[in-house]
Amino acid sequence: MTDALPNPLRGEAACRIGNTDLVLVVEFGRLATLCEVAGCDTMDLLYTRLIGFHPKTVMAALRVLTKHPDGDKVTRDLAHKAIAELSAADEQSFRKAITKALSGHINDGKKLRGETDHLNQLEKAFEQAKSGNALSPS
Repeated sequence: MTDALPNPLRGEAACRIGNTDLVLVVEFGRLATLCEVAGCDTMDLLYTRLIGFHPKTVMAALRVLTKHPDGDKVTRDLAHKAIAELSAADEQSFRKAITKALSGHINDGKKLRGETDHLNQLEKAFEQAKSGNALSPS
């Protein structure tokens, strides 16, 4: 994979584009830059374009969200290599990585604010529920 190990709790996720392995990191400043570069006025539009694999937005995201511990030049070169290799075949890999990174960023923000992760609670409730149909009240 890549030299950098992604930290999902900080909004980081590994992504493979073509033959290039990289780490995407979602931080609010990077999202603001990405909104500007991609021409998005709202975060909802940005999320829709990222998850929808909008070509211009995905290319911009690879440039803005890529991170490498060896610094800016290595990061930029890695992002440019990924952009050059990008094709529709990378949609699933990108979508999975960006979803993981966004989820980590949002959940980490909620934890910092002491907010509850309702989706996690719902998943736990389903795991604990007994299977089968409840009796109908009628």
